[in-house]
Amino acid sequence: MAGVDANLFVVMNELLAEENVGRAARRVGLSASAMSHALARLRELFGDPILVRSGQKMVATARAREVAPRLREGLALVAQALARPVAFEPSKERRPLRVAAVDFAQNDVVLRLIACLQREAPLVDVAVFPFASSVLKDFASGDLDIGLAASRRFKGLMTRALAQEPFSCVARRGHPALRAKLTAKRFASLEHVMISPRGPVQGAADQALKRLGYKRRVSLVVPTFLAAALAVVQSDRVLTCATSSARQAAKWLELEVFAPPLKLAPFGLGMFWHERTDADPFLAFVRERLATLAAGG
Repeated sequence: MAGVDANLFVVMNELLAEENVGRAARRVGLSASAMSHALARLRELFGDPILVRSGQKMVATARAREVAPRLREGLALVAQALARPVAFEPSKERRPLRVAAVDFAQNDVVLRLIACLQREAPLVDVAVFPFASSVLKDFASGDLDIGLAASRRFKGLMTRALAQEPFSCVARRGHPALRAKLTAKRFASLEHVMISPRGPVQGAADQALKRLGYKRRVSLVVPTFLAAALAVVQSDRVLTCATSSARQAAKWLELEVFAPPLKLAPFGLGMFWHERTDADPFLAFVRERLATLAAGG
């Protein structure tokens, strides 16, 4: 194929449609002599006469008739590939959207994205998955469209920082520890809940307490924020979590939200996608909506 002039296929398509060298030449804007030269090159390429004289007219050979439908189909596919894309309209988009998100993002920005899509792209079906270690493979296979997790770099993925999320603490309403000023030492002495899908880990609060010479007791580790919030409501445990999650839970559960008695740096939320989908109009639209929502829009 590297040595084949693709223009010859356009010429051949017209020759087979017209079965007349002169008319085919006029349709493609060539002179009669140029068309005759092109026909000679086609005969050499296919090893077949392509058109032969039958009485007063030219007719296609059996080989040419065999090739003709596939040639038309191939040229139509090329034309589709070269056509200018139609204007993107979210309301007419009908497709699945697959998002992998950490628990915090699922409960906040993803829920707001779903509400946004219900208004602007109601025919889109959304599937949300945990942000697991398999995301790189899932992005590469096309099983995932967008990921939301703590800001970092993933080889082979494009990334965009969305927001900086501060930490807050929650305890049940009326928790005895909240009757007086909560110091780092008293905070460390309480029982704590940790959210970790993969089991016990060292969180930001553990590291901050360690710098002060304290160690907390994490008496419960759960995989989701909902499980942690419910556990806090029903016990004297406390939870350190994203401020937006804490405020959201306090609207529905009898929880008190308070500032940690520690210096905890905010954590970054990042968005990830495969470079293959970077120019996809719909996914670009979703990414912009996510960026706006994460910024508080």
